[in-house]
Amino acid sequence: MQDHYKTLGLLSIADDVVIKAAFKALAQKYHPDKYKGDSRHALKVMAGLNAAYAALRTKALRQAYDEKLSTYAAKHAKNGAPPTKKEIHKGLVQKIKKNVLDEMGVITLFEELFNCQVKVQTGWMNSYSTVLERNTVTLDFVGLKTKIIEHLEN
Repeated sequence: MQDHYKTLGLLSIADDVVIKAAFKALAQKYHPDKYKGDSRHALKVMAGLNAAYAALRTKALRQAYDEKLSTYAAKHAKNGAPPTKKEIHKGLVQKIKKNVLDEMGVITLFEELFNCQVKVQTGWMNSYSTVLERNTVTLDFVGLKTKIIEHLEN
């Protein structure tokens, strides 16, 4: 089920005036006649915005939507608890080992895990340099992935 509050970038406690203002601002940004990017993307976003505003534009519609959303959430919450940190890490390790993450995904994950910035030296084979524990380290792509896996498995 589509979360219309998320589509509009709002919390579910937003006032009617805020909902209308968010819709108008996003509609101006993504209107196909004004959007500078891919027009298909703009049309898709506008369809979502229109559906969200249609569901939330009045108190009665909003109340009905909130009831549907809570019923949906309760139904799907029974399917199991959210994954643990260990399960999330295991899933990330599997993705890294199966090469599901691209270069930028691996770099971003490395930067978040080690709270550092990675500089890419482009060439026939890219290398990556960063500062870890006050030491400058240069790694290849496999080295980056290995460091991430070691960190996640510990």
